[in-house]
Amino acid sequence: MDTLQKEKNITLIKDVLRNYLLEKGFRNTPERYTILEEIYNMDHHFNVDDLYLLMMQKKYHVSKATIYNTIEIFLDAGLIRKHQFGEKTLTSSSYEKSYFDKQHDHLVIYKKGSDKEIEEIIEFCDPRIQGIKEAIEEAFGVKIDSHSLYFYGTKND
Repeated sequence: MDTLQKEKNITLIKDVLRNYLLEKGFRNTPERYTILEEIYNMDHHFNVDDLYLLMMQKKYHVSKATIYNTIEIFLDAGLIRKHQFGEKTLTSSSYEKSYFDKQHDHLVIYKKGSDKEIEEIIEFCDPRIQGIKEAIEEAFGVKIDSHSLYFYGTKND
């Protein structure tokens, strides 16, 4: 993505956050926009510890509690998505930006011989999953808004 498009996307998600905060009656703080921009500049999944360390390295004065509270707001606003990849970390949830992303699924690859230490996370989209979703909608008379699918494993030798 080029720099101009990235700037347009950041402006758009900041507007989404501003409208959400106004609608919910939450405070409109500069820290929230800074955290949001840092998340949308990332190209990978992250956890709260990762984000906190990044903020500290960049000399932002924000507490871990502020990050946790802000993450909850972003989740509710649909700006990020939460994942449970089963990793053994202090903060077991991972997150990713979601406002512009299409539906996708995850293949979580653990390091061999480790206790669920993640080596790699591969995002993929398979049209057959869309077919399964449509079959479920038809069979049960429902409209599925979203789904999550995770495969877990280790690489073959």
